[in-house]
Amino acid sequence: MAWGVWKSGLTITDRLVYIMPEKVLTINKLSKSFGALPVLKEISLEVEKGEVVGIIGPSGSGKSTLLRCATMLETMDSGTLTYGDLTVCLEGCYADKPVLRAARNRFGLVFQNFNLFPHYSVLKNITDAPLCVQKRDRDEVMQLAHSLLAKMGLSGRENAYPCQLSGGQQQRVSIVRALMMKPEILFFDEPTSALDPELTGEILKVIRQLAEEDMTMVIVTHEINFAHDVADRIIFMADGLIVEEGLAHDLVNAPSNDRTRAFLSNIMK
Repeated sequence: MAWGVWKSGLTITDRLVYIMPEKVLTINKLSKSFGALPVLKEISLEVEKGEVVGIIGPSGSGKSTLLRCATMLETMDSGTLTYGDLTVCLEGCYADKPVLRAARNRFGLVFQNFNLFPHYSVLKNITDAPLCVQKRDRDEVMQLAHSLLAKMGLSGRENAYPCQLSGGQQQRVSIVRALMMKPEILFFDEPTSALDPELTGEILKVIRQLAEEDMTMVIVTHEINFAHDVADRIIFMADGLIVEEGLAHDLVNAPSNDRTRAFLSNIMK
């Protein structure tokens, strides 16, 4: 869909400029099996810049495997994966290492179990990759690190180790670590599943703030009300398929598929 944008200082003829939405992520007919078990069956989706996409569904539906394939932690059996102008995988054939390396710099991933290095301080956990992998300027990296830690309410915890932090603090550090890479898109895999209910709210608040700042995100979550409030669009998966997708409000309040209705009815009791 094209958007008409009026620009001042131009002639009437030139004022209406059509801009196609920028696609950050494109997946086409992704399939994945583990042995004889098909886990993903020709999944296709697109994510536009600034869009927040929630992915919901029962356990075993393929949600986490989809994220792992999108972030190259699992290999696709077939299908196409593209980040903007970078084709990572074409019909099941992966690009060469420089392309894969460039693609990995375009996304960040927040795991459900934090995955912080236990022997690294908070500051080293979040600055190691920008300095050692991306080879960025040290002063710029340190300035961004302190700014993001302050934004996440973690000022003064720079020298702490993961074991000295609460679960909520560890997850906020993992979000900062992902943001430090300056990603074009951020993936969350059940970011609150390892947290007590009391700590879940603070992580959801952080993600909500990122959404308000137009961060492009794909969020696998079991928090249906949160997905409804934050996501622009929700995808419902079951048995390795996208069963239904639509605007968040429409899918949660008026799903068109019987399987979606049954899932939502059960989970929102």
